[in-house]
Amino acid sequence: MTHSLNTDSFIMALLRFIGRRGKPAEIYSDNGSNFVGAVSELRRFVQQLNQQKIDKELSARQIQWHFNPPSSSHRGGVWERMIRSIRRLLLLITREQTLTDETLSTYLIEIERILNDRPLTPVVQDANDKLALSPNSLLLLRECDGIVEEGSIRDKYDKRWKQVNHLANVFWKRWLREYLPSLQKRQKWLVEHRNFQKGDVVIVASDISTRGKWPLGVVEDCEIDDDGRVRTVVVRTNGGLVRRDIRRLCLLEGSN
Repeated sequence: MTHSLNTDSFIMALLRFIGRRGKPAEIYSDNGSNFVGAVSELRRFVQQLNQQKIDKELSARQIQWHFNPPSSSHRGGVWERMIRSIRRLLLLITREQTLTDETLSTYLIEIERILNDRPLTPVVQDANDKLALSPNSLLLLRECDGIVEEGSIRDKYDKRWKQVNHLANVFWKRWLREYLPSLQKRQKWLVEHRNFQKGDVVIVASDISTRGKWPLGVVEDCEIDDDGRVRTVVVRTNGGLVRRDIRRLCLLEGSN
């Protein structure tokens, strides 16, 4: 989060990122020309940056910054679609809210945690062990669990934290409604109706409840219909074997 629309503020935001995450070798971004509507401020921000000063700073740190061509957000592929979805949800959810800098910063970092804890690709096939790598697995070499139980909010925390918690819950529920169908759509259309297979690591979508928690399982058996399609599978979870319709399951992003 930047506190003003100038080059120095952008560079300081980059330094904060490097301090938390380490130095990236490359940065990919939209060039700002296709930001529209409510995000026009972002477009002006990018256009007003002192590109020479930024290039000098990045060069000194051996960082390359890549821009997509104008009106070509599709060139960013998955990450551009993810950014577009998240940006739209954040604007929608916070539009009628009054947030202090502290509240907004806390909210954005909680959203960061939610997104970076999502399972990306399978690593093992034992439901009692870690099943998948997440962005935080790579960035922090660990998961980044939330610190507050859902039921403990009402009496213990002041209204600002309650507001952050409420907004984070709203984001989680709305984002899931977009993210999970996107995984199922990719399975259906981009991989030519790929059948579920024994050994697949899956998100058990029907069991998702707590914010940021991803119930995972391993497919143990597939029931093949007369047309050769798999529509029901047996999944091994921490709670044992369960039989599920594949419409209640999602393959991970990296499974395809």
